[in-house]
Amino acid sequence: MSGRYVIGCDVGSQGTNAALYTEDGALVASRYESHDLSFPRPGWAEQDATEWPTAVASAVGAVAREASDPSAVVGLSFGSQLDGMVVCDAAGTPLRPAMIWMDRRAEAQAAALSERVSPEDFYRLSGTNLDSSHAVFKALWVRDQEPELFRQAAHFMPPGAFVLREVTGVLAVDYSNASSLALLDPRTRTWSEPLLEHTGIEPDRLPELAPATQAVGTVRPRFAEATGLDPGTVVAVGCGDEMAATLGAGVFEPGEVCDVVGTAEPVCAASDSPRDDPTRLVECHPHADPDAWLLENPGFVSGGNLRWWRDQFAPLERQAETDGGGDAYDLLATDAAAAPPGADGLVFLPCMQGAMAPEWNGAARGVFYGLTLAHTRAHMTRAVLEGSAFALRDILEAMVNAGLGVRRLTIVGGGAKGALWRQIKADVTGYPIRVPTSVETTATGAAILAAVGAGVFPSVAEATSAFVSYEPEEHPPDPDVKARYDEAYRLYRDVYAALRPVFAGG
Repeated sequence: MSGRYVIGCDVGSQGTNAALYTEDGALVASRYESHDLSFPRPGWAEQDATEWPTAVASAVGAVAREASDPSAVVGLSFGSQLDGMVVCDAAGTPLRPAMIWMDRRAEAQAAALSERVSPEDFYRLSGTNLDSSHAVFKALWVRDQEPELFRQAAHFMPPGAFVLREVTGVLAVDYSNASSLALLDPRTRTWSEPLLEHTGIEPDRLPELAPATQAVGTVRPRFAEATGLDPGTVVAVGCGDEMAATLGAGVFEPGEVCDVVGTAEPVCAASDSPRDDPTRLVECHPHADPDAWLLENPGFVSGGNLRWWRDQFAPLERQAETDGGGDAYDLLATDAAAAPPGADGLVFLPCMQGAMAPEWNGAARGVFYGLTLAHTRAHMTRAVLEGSAFALRDILEAMVNAGLGVRRLTIVGGGAKGALWRQIKADVTGYPIRVPTSVETTATGAAILAAVGAGVFPSVAEATSAFVSYEPEEHPPDPDVKARYDEAYRLYRDVYAALRPVFAGG
């Protein structure tokens, strides 16, 4: 095989996946390198940031060797984990372990800021919720708890900026990664002066802002030597992993929605302008495409609930899978398909680790409501699937209320494999559903940025048309079933509303 190639890297918390593509979007090879995670205290989640560029170099080198000629790789880019904080000195050396997206130690810092800036004003200024998951609060925790390190810190970087600097020597951040710091004005795509003033973070300690598609330079000589890439390989800035996954699913035009069904279920919708959700259920971030924005809910536990159900209540299906009798999830879905839509009045609230829909509520908990002696395990399995579909509808309705004309869902991730679950979501939401042919959508999105940055394609739209294709089978909603689900959805909302004071009292 001859011609040019590009490489997209998904730099996540569990590991890095590098994927090699031909210039016309065909996947050639991929390589995964795992990362270590550390949980030194309850609520803390850390990583050694230097592991990320090491894993990138190893994975990139492995896939580059699968090209007909590694020097034919013309572009490289990244989709990196969001909401992390790397505190570095002037040389770019981390002063402490990176605090990643799941780290929640900065609750006190978020609460302190809320006394000076209301959650409504914070959302208006940043497009994000005043929530300790966002990276600025992790920097403020260092200020309060490790003041000497804070004084030494020359740079506060999200993970994507740290990886980019290690690979190219350039300190820059795209608008989507910058937005995860909760210091960016998504409308102007500049650092928010009021938020910088409120938090006391000086702008010269933050990376330079740039579009995700911008070619910031070429790989460092040492990176070229470690990977076999040509020293002239162009590197595009890259974006956040959710934005890359959404782009790799072909979702960049207004009204298109990407439903990322993994352990959690982030839901991202493309918009041609920044929009505010009055309920603040969805946040507003710049998209990887410089001409688009993203309305996003970071994700309730979804596939994680189904896995819990399988692990705790499906021993026969798990044994059948071990014995070669089929996938345990498929066997459960066959069982659930025998139960009617709405599960005969049985409702499951998918709040096993708190709620991100119908509201952000860390105190909410999972609930089965409506159990009778007539219900079977099939009803309960179907209720678990329907509960996630109801939460998805919550998010889509918030997007519509923010002024977005939703027209279709694209489902990616492990949860996209189940035909029954896809149809349930179509019927609950009333929107048609499609699935990309490639499951590695984060790496695909990063490769699209690499292709644009390297000049293989002039625009995101043209690159996406080459790199993304879909399974022929789509799932249109059934109007009759949708009417039945409308009633079941109202019951789901009523149950949640009735239990809100119980959650608060817990």
